[in-house]
Amino acid sequence: MTHDITKDQYLQDPCGTCATAFWKNAFFKKPHGTKVVHQANMNDITADGMQIERYFRLVHRLKDIAPHSLPANYYFQTVNIQSQLSTVAHFLNNCYDNFFITADQVEKWTKYMVFDNSLWLFVYSLSSSYPVALGIADIDKTIKEGSLEWIQTLPDARGKGIGAALVTELLLRLLPKADFATVSGLADSEFKPEALYRKCGFVGEDIWCVLAPTRNLDCKLA
Repeated sequence: MTHDITKDQYLQDPCGTCATAFWKNAFFKKPHGTKVVHQANMNDITADGMQIERYFRLVHRLKDIAPHSLPANYYFQTVNIQSQLSTVAHFLNNCYDNFFITADQVEKWTKYMVFDNSLWLFVYSLSSSYPVALGIADIDKTIKEGSLEWIQTLPDARGKGIGAALVTELLLRLLPKADFATVSGLADSEFKPEALYRKCGFVGEDIWCVLAPTRNLDCKLA
């Protein structure tokens, strides 16, 4: 990642200058041997012996937020940080193959400077006490950037507009706090997350490539 970019450079082109939200670029270190390169510069890179994953990067200027509402019999609930960290971890583990995260790891996210409890949302069905969707966003108050970090819907609840409603609700909650919002995700995912964000008003054409030895391919940008 481009650790030497300035705030002014980032604000002029957040998706083209950096593969992640600005605060992450300064806070986290790349795994050893991993390269993160804008797709436009891939011709200058030797990728022999490296595996490549491509990530889209999009921005929303928080203007004209498209209206998307939850279907009937579903509702939002702000995550209770004191009692629901295990539920957050369990939910995320249910959404990914070969993925395991603990409540203690989730708790660490609440200690970052960008944590805002109002940006942690569950979606519930009136017929169940277990959430059907989860959305987590961050807010970097130093540059007024919101970043969408986790947007997940359980398989049985997909195709109902819940994801779009969740993204919209997070954007509306970011509106009084941020000047813009960013998001990234796997560009070649079978679930096509980029289409969801574009439906909700995110724009951009930037693609970032993570080049890593197989053992380091868990470098997550989203």
